[in-house]
Amino acid sequence: SSKTTGPIPRSRTLTKVQDAILDDLVYPTEIAGKRTRCKVDGSKELKVILESKDQANVEGRLDVFAGVYTKLTNKAISFDFQ
Repeated sequence: SSKTTGPIPRSRTLTKVQDAILDDLVYPTEIAGKRTRCKVDGSKELKVILESKDQANVEGRLDVFAGVYTKLTNKAISFDFQ
């Protein structure tokens, strides 16, 4: 394998990859916004706000989405609706 030089493309950074995983995970639903909640003990939790028009379809699967995302990225996450 040949070594490449230069900076890593912005589309392949860890943050972009994790954003893409999240987009794929909640696919039929649109993500309306994201907030990072920093708790007093220093831990961080990603709070994702989803579009409310798909609430009936997705509401039962939110705990599954959170479990899969946490397993893949090792980040705490919670979902909410607009």
